[in-house]
Amino acid sequence: MSETHDHLFNSARRWAETALDSYSDSAGPDDSDFAIHHMAVAIEHLCKSYLASIDEALLMPNERLTDANRLALSDSKTRHKPHTIGGKIAMERAETRLGKPFQRSDDLVALRDNRNGLTHMGSATPSDCRQLLTAGILCVEQLLPAMSRTSESFWGPHHALSEQIVETSIGEQQLRYDMKIRKARKAGSDFTHRLDSTPDREALKASLASAEIWGLSLPMTCPACNSQGSVRGREWTSGDPHDGEWFLPRQFTCLPCGLDLSRDELELAGMTMERFSDYEQDPGWEPDTAPFD
Repeated sequence: MSETHDHLFNSARRWAETALDSYSDSAGPDDSDFAIHHMAVAIEHLCKSYLASIDEALLMPNERLTDANRLALSDSKTRHKPHTIGGKIAMERAETRLGKPFQRSDDLVALRDNRNGLTHMGSATPSDCRQLLTAGILCVEQLLPAMSRTSESFWGPHHALSEQIVETSIGEQQLRYDMKIRKARKAGSDFTHRLDSTPDREALKASLASAEIWGLSLPMTCPACNSQGSVRGREWTSGDPHDGEWFLPRQFTCLPCGLDLSRDELELAGMTMERFSDYEQDPGWEPDTAPFD
């Protein structure tokens, strides 16, 4: 591991600890700005620390490290001088190297956007602080094993608090999700009752199941009424064929009961990111031995 990796790791740890301190000391939503800002900085530095553990060149916009940059990075007094990538690209490159997209990517984007708003204009979009911190904490937990680091080594005395924030956030989300399911289940029951008295009920059910949905979609059984719904999302690939292709769900809709799920609700319903395909070596592939023209 390089000195740059260690420096960025320690910086990420300090910013994350300060974020949780700010969260603990905040009296209400208006005091959560520091927690959100500092957690976003921690995520950027940890992504860069992970990249530096692979190759310091990954911190540069063109992924190339000049002798001058290498020399500057080796000295704590000049480490700040090279022009490195920003948080967005750092996260994208970290995802690519991990070979797997980050959890709660929408919340991570919101975390970064809020940090930018606070940094440049002193204001941000009203957000659920705990939800954004949860996304940051889960991102940290994805990165640490890739650097052979433990949660305890990163969070230190804040380890229990980081776990508590995630558990509380997920608990609140579970309550909202359960209420939504109960409401949709009743609507689905009412719909089924009306459908039973419809002469063309089979044709109607078939038309609902085959309704055209925008974007990339996969059929999925509704967790409320057991009808066939549709989960929409997008493809993600790291660019390395060995990592396979991933489906990232974004929204689920069931037309019969009206259930609509998004973001963390999808995870609670068991609709998580999954591989479309794994890498398979073509058994008939042979290298091209012909010389280049």
